[in-house]
Amino acid sequence: MDNKNFLDGTFDPFIGHEIIEIKENYVKSSLEVKDFHKQPMGMVHGGVIDTMAEAAISYAAYFTQAGTWVGVNNNTDFIKGITEGIIICEATPIKLGKRSQIWEAKLYNNDVECARSTVRLTNIDRS
Repeated sequence: MDNKNFLDGTFDPFIGHEIIEIKENYVKSSLEVKDFHKQPMGMVHGGVIDTMAEAAISYAAYFTQAGTWVGVNNNTDFIKGITEGIIICEATPIKLGKRSQIWEAKLYNNDVECARSTVRLTNIDRS
């Protein structure tokens, strides 16, 4: 899969989110922290982290599972603030179904886990 082309025209390139790898039951993405990703207190905004997790997981389901998958719930726990560097998101499924899926993403900065997201998806082709 050509990661650069399938993201053309989406929100992801606008914020610098890149898909590194998608394969069955796994996705990895990255984002280099810039000043515009930060809240006034100098840490990466939680919405950036949520966006990385939901987008990466939605793409992984879409490209590896039958149907059109979209996020319907995203719960993120923030473990450690991020102020600079590269954020890596790695996600794997918890439950794979034909109508719904649940995935877990772990987000790292300098090899330290900084956030964990659980994302529930629905297959809009089967609603």
